[in-house]
Amino acid sequence: MATDEQIGANLIRIRNGLSQKDLADAMRARGFKWSQATVWSVEKGERPLRLTEAEGLGVVLGINPDLFLATPDELDLHADVVEFTELLEDISELAGAAFEAQLRLARAIDDRPESEWPDDSLTIVTRNAIDAARDGIARADANHRGVSEAGDWLNRTHAASSAHTHAFFERMREVIAETQRAGVHREEEPDDGLDQAES
Repeated sequence: MATDEQIGANLIRIRNGLSQKDLADAMRARGFKWSQATVWSVEKGERPLRLTEAEGLGVVLGINPDLFLATPDELDLHADVVEFTELLEDISELAGAAFEAQLRLARAIDDRPESEWPDDSLTIVTRNAIDAARDGIARADANHRGVSEAGDWLNRTHAASSAHTHAFFERMREVIAETQRAGVHREEEPDDGLDQAES
């Protein structure tokens, strides 16, 4: 069972840089009579956190209020999940930005006389974000395989429970293989002169 001190320590971690004052302001906006001193007292474990307050904090911080009762290891796992989710969102944003930039570049090259096209212009405008992501994942996978085979790391550290690790690597390798097959298929298709994006 979590103590008031553990709940307070969890609140410090979960607010993740949000100031005590801003947190108190957000709680007051939700109808709680909180001040910066209230936040300080809860975090020190000197004031118990009420259930309704935990629910309010959950809304303010965008988390499940059960996290206030979590162990340090459970909070570490939650932080890893949040970081992973943010990385995926970053990748999605970057892929969208890369698409727009690559399309602008392709159109800019097309607008110039053919004699002024860079020698590697077709490579520039056909290697895309999917290719870059696939290559990065393939490099990471190859590096991990080398580390694992050299020190038998995977077997020693995950012998008891490796279902998620196994599923992760299987999916990554499936994606790498699928995108490689798609790339080969694309290279083999004859150019019919149509712009598929605009046809």
